[in-house]
Amino acid sequence: MKKITLLLILCVSILSSLNAQTGGNTSGDMLITGVFDGPLTGGTPKAIEVYVLSDIADLSTYGLGSANNGGGTDGEEFTFPAVSATAGDFIYISSEAENFNAFFGFDSDYVSNAANINGDDAIELFQDGQVIDTFGDITTDGTGESWDYLDGWAYRVNHTGPDGANFVLSNWSFSGINENDDDTAHDSASNPWPLGTFSSNLSAEAFDTINLKLYPNPVSNGLLTIETSSSDPLDIQFFNMLGQPVLTSKTSKNIDVSGLNSGIYLLKINQGPSSLTKKVIVH
Repeated sequence: MKKITLLLILCVSILSSLNAQTGGNTSGDMLITGVFDGPLTGGTPKAIEVYVLSDIADLSTYGLGSANNGGGTDGEEFTFPAVSATAGDFIYISSEAENFNAFFGFDSDYVSNAANINGDDAIELFQDGQVIDTFGDITTDGTGESWDYLDGWAYRVNHTGPDGANFVLSNWSFSGINENDDDTAHDSASNPWPLGTFSSNLSAEAFDTINLKLYPNPVSNGLLTIETSSSDPLDIQFFNMLGQPVLTSKTSKNIDVSGLNSGIYLLKINQGPSSLTKKVIVH
């Protein structure tokens, strides 16, 4: 009995450590889709757009924080209220209400200092205290960087994310700095922020309709087999627990993992418009 108890404690410890590194118990039902640094008085409106991927019963498990001037994380500075949200909802958080309405013609959903951002600031999205999506490099001042959005905007590329704690530059499009300098309203802007236009991957449940099978797991013979009823090619990536890509396969449904060290990996599977992430153990 003591051996069983110790084994259970060890398993819980390993799972807790894994969750801390990867957000293992997070659902990824929300992601950051846009940031805006405005041209009106005080550099307003300043705003963050997030998108709801799947129905959320309690938004208060999610929150936002801004990482200013490359100073690293400030943690969760804004927590959503305990209300529900529906898949497909766009939610707007602004630094103040008046100029957001004056520029965009509608009210932001929430006002918070977490949205008090300049074009060199990064944003983190949290769920249950874990970072599940990131815009910008939290340890780098964005001034002059490729993700600089001073007096402009950044917007997520369709069918990407959430990206966890690692910012993925290629998943974003940018207006260029000072692009909105002379604009007084969104409707008349020459290069308007494409707010409310993000299109998501299909949810993980979409794979249920094509009968995804992944075996064996754990992998002990160096070969992982992935089968679906769809003929679309698979795009497969393995990530270690540091979030580093370690293996990629574009076409094969039989993946040779013999070159990987024993351990736990995150496997991201893309097929057509569907995307799914699974944990895989390699022995």
